[in-house]
Amino acid sequence: MKTYNTLSGKLEEFRTIKSNKLKIYVCGITPYDTTHLGHAFTYITFDALIRYLKYKGYEIDYTQNVTDINDRDNDILKKAKEENTSWQKLGAYWTKKFLNDMSFLNWTMPNNFLYASKQIDNMIILIQKLLKNKNAYIVRGSVYLDISTVKDYGKLSKLSKNEMLKIAKEFEEDTDNPDKKNPLDITLWRKTPQNNPLHIPSFSSSFGKGRPGWHIECSAMAIETLGQQIDIHGGGKDLIFPHHEAEIAQSENATKKKPFSNFWMHTGQVGYNGQKMSKSLGNLVMVSSLSKKYSSNAIRFLLLSNHYRGDWEFKDDDMDKAAQKMTEIEKALGSNSTNLDIDPTNSLEELIENDLNIPAALELIYQKISEINPSKAKYFLTVLGFKI
Repeated sequence: MKTYNTLSGKLEEFRTIKSNKLKIYVCGITPYDTTHLGHAFTYITFDALIRYLKYKGYEIDYTQNVTDINDRDNDILKKAKEENTSWQKLGAYWTKKFLNDMSFLNWTMPNNFLYASKQIDNMIILIQKLLKNKNAYIVRGSVYLDISTVKDYGKLSKLSKNEMLKIAKEFEEDTDNPDKKNPLDITLWRKTPQNNPLHIPSFSSSFGKGRPGWHIECSAMAIETLGQQIDIHGGGKDLIFPHHEAEIAQSENATKKKPFSNFWMHTGQVGYNGQKMSKSLGNLVMVSSLSKKYSSNAIRFLLLSNHYRGDWEFKDDDMDKAAQKMTEIEKALGSNSTNLDIDPTNSLEELIENDLNIPAALELIYQKISEINPSKAKYFLTVLGFKI
């Protein structure tokens, strides 16, 4: 099976650290205002991949996180302040909604589903290793990763320093922080300020009270559950920089093992009304809203009809088209015909194993549904996570 590896910039065959066992980490949600189609596209794509790999005989160890805290005052902390509630209650509320939405879509729950707020000790241990290895420094109780000590920083994103700075500012990274040696140095631990507001979390550490940086969270949770090296790391392509670039720098310099991940797989961005679907723009199409009118199979069909690493834009009539195709397939599969001997398995596997071309596989099933043995088609659709 070949997929596109963002790190190498080319199609590569999967290489496992341990024979026949794949360790997979996918960056999860920040739990507020979830779950929109952009979220669902990423998680259903990896769900289909994992289901297919299990079908091919792999054992899967799968971790996904919930970023219910981070070092920045935006996102969940800002939302908690606006709603006059605690970050704990806000995170629990939206995580429950996310899990309900994904259950509706027949998503396979990762065997490791971790909350950042419950993994503080592991983050502190990793930061301590980076300090010991002289990759990090402390200024006034906050801890930063010194990227000048990371010789191959930028190997994933392949961006220039100016490009990095531009994107970092868009992510509201504190590039203007005078305590940093370099504007792009990564915040590992942010000191708790005096008169800390109630909506801001604070934890004890050997560096003093504070909270972990956004990026160190995923490094710590991946290493804790999957080990110092993993097979596949996934997420939306908007996380390539700074998040995933930072993860590599932190993980490899703390453990002194390379690569942190053999494969980096990134999903494309979903747009609506001419712009990327995002909370800040308010152009969200929510799974909970679609589920009131459309079946889980129809929504999954729409999502998997788009190639995983391509950007695409949701149009208002897309769901009706996907639902119609799914209805036609389900009707054909419900027929009593048993004399159709065409087995599509080999053709479908060839498509999926060529950079996860599930859209072509679904289109083949749709175009040939009247010719395919119903039991064969049903089986393969269930491999991809459809409820048949």
